Amino acid sequence: MANVAKDLLWPKDKNIILRVVFLYVGQGDSTIVLAANGATYETILIDINLDSNNGGIDVPHLMSDLLEDQKTRLNVFVNTHPHNDHLSGIKELCDTVEIGEVWHSGHKPGKDHKDAYENLKEVIKKVKESGGSETELNGSKEPKTFGETEYYVLAPASYVVDDIEGESAEERYRRIHEQCAVLKFGRDSKWIMITGDADRDAWEKHITHYHKERLSSTVLSAPHHGSRSFFRYQEEDEPYLDALHQISPTYVVVSAPTSEESQHDHPHDDAISLYIEQVKDEDNVLHTGKRRHSFICDIFRDGELAIQEDNGVLTEEYGLVSSDKESKKSSVFIPPVVPPVDSRPMGSCEG
Repeated sequence: MANVAKDLLWPKDKNIILRVVFLYVGQGDSTIVLAANGATYETILIDINLDSNNGGIDVPHLMSDLLEDQKTRLNVFVNTHPHNDHLSGIKELCDTVEIGEVWHSGHKPGKDHKDAYENLKEVIKKVKESGGSETELNGSKEPKTFGETEYYVLAPASYVVDDIEGESAEERYRRIHEQCAVLKFGRDSKWIMITGDADRDAWEKHITHYHKERLSSTVLSAPHHGSRSFFRYQEEDEPYLDALHQISPTYVVVSAPTSEESQHDHPHDDAISLYIEQVKDEDNVLHTGKRRHSFICDIFRDGELAIQEDNGVLTEEYGLVSSDKESKKSSVFIPPVVPPVDSRPMGSCEG
């Protein structure tokens, strides 16, 4: 029986030092990080969501297939913040694969997300009982090593966590995106940034100034599913652009269904326009929900970066509901969306 996830996603070219896969999961986020470590790859899953209403991928099933040769062991699960669309399916994941470590933002959410948070606490307890570990993420100027690559934790800052700790449940709910974890993975000049739902307050008040020398990234996951909250408090506000300019991405990945499908109208048109203005090419804004495709970003040992899409194969194989009628089964071969970054004539691809 074919194992689509392993055949499609597990790197076969050992020159790939880092692979990051942005999965189509409907209204939510779920991102796989594979970092070379000798003859194999260390594995991270950042956030999880199960969205049958929008035909999202069954992430536990996919991860079980992907990790078949690793005895279904996931090295690390990361939760950027305990909202339902970033934690839905965490219990099912824990029941399906072994989790070695859990990293999280340390946020205690309000009652609307209590069930997701309780599920996270239960998973952490099981992981620790099995000999695993828990890490509360804390922003730092120093890179850390994961396999043969590096990563930065850019947020949350410990003082933000402490500040929010004493607030009411309503205030914690309002400020949860200010405490969202932000990480970037890569090496040398090529980096891929994962932002969860970090909002304007997180960037303007904490991240951009403190980490300005560390923000540059070739690939940016659009904060909050392409919401304008990265740039504005209200639609009529002048946009805050310092963070985007400091990151200076060549590609932006938007994890969201279409705005018509999203209960929050994600992604917002005004935010997408700002991303297009930054990357100079509409084709470099990669929207998972546009065709229910997932995107595969590779960084090679020589510093080259390339992006491919899966042509909807993962949604077709692992989708919680049928994918779009026009979607057709394809082979495991995936043609590039764009040429490798370093082969492009433009000169602004340094990470």
